[in-house]
Amino acid sequence: MAGTSLSSDDVSKLLSDSSPEIRAETAAKIATDFSRADLSDSERTLAEEIFRLMVKDAEVRVREALALNLKENPSLPHDVAMAMAADVDSVSLPMLRYSEVLTDEDLIKIVHSQGVSKQVAIAERETVSESVSDALVETKDENVVSTLVGNEGAEISDITMGKAIEELGDRE
Repeated sequence: MAGTSLSSDDVSKLLSDSSPEIRAETAAKIATDFSRADLSDSERTLAEEIFRLMVKDAEVRVREALALNLKENPSLPHDVAMAMAADVDSVSLPMLRYSEVLTDEDLIKIVHSQGVSKQVAIAERETVSESVSDALVETKDENVVSTLVGNEGAEISDITMGKAIEELGDRE
């Protein structure tokens, strides 16, 4: 991958020193390069395979570097986005809040299976569909629902808003 982000020196450095710091730095550079429009198909495929390996890295900071640098990339492979969305909060929250690769079905599944911090991140998305809003209100969690209701980009049906008021209307 040519350019200022990842160089052959970086690859040599990684081969000679595979410390978590170097792996995280390399992950960030590859993720940054992945956003470039001038990558060839083979470079893009190679980057995707590297991401698939790095989302399994035992070191959280490597996965964090990926998430922070790929959270808004629409070309990110779905399986990589899902792996990061299911990770620890420091990795998953940026993906859940910003990634457009995640579908409503993915988000609803996460709402039903994950904790409040991940649900709040989903409620904070720039846009939240009615079906995702329904799932978030079903959690009956005050933080989740108040975040959703305060989000101008959330589509909330009258029925769902009624449920939110019925369940949590007596709270601030």
